[in-house]
Amino acid sequence: MIIPFIAATMRDVFDTVPQVYKESAYGVGCTRWEVMRSIVLPYTRTSVVGGIMLGLGRALGETMAVTFVIGNSDRIATSLFGAGNTIASIVALEFPESPAGSLKLSSLLALGFILFVISFIVLTISRMMLKPRLKG
Repeated sequence: MIIPFIAATMRDVFDTVPQVYKESAYGVGCTRWEVMRSIVLPYTRTSVVGGIMLGLGRALGETMAVTFVIGNSDRIATSLFGAGNTIASIVALEFPESPAGSLKLSSLLALGFILFVISFIVLTISRMMLKPRLKG
């Protein structure tokens, strides 16, 4: 689900490389792969990592598609490929049915907070990975 999103982002990022750089590399005899490896990737390294992390962040938010694919089962599966639930799918499916002021609503809000903390940690780690590249 996220590969097309990352691929579209990478295409846009690779288009930001000045044409003069690529033409100069071709002029000295570089192949297409050498231009990608030696010119385009070093020029766009920070944006490539950012695009990949953006795609992974989007994967965390794909609630309903994951709910339909994963099987929506409240039992712990004995197999890796068995049906299950995710935090986002539980919140999305159970929230409309929970009465105000109930323990169920409180637990769903706690699950939402846990999901927020996990997303925040993932984004913080990606920021820490990008920090050394932003300076250089």
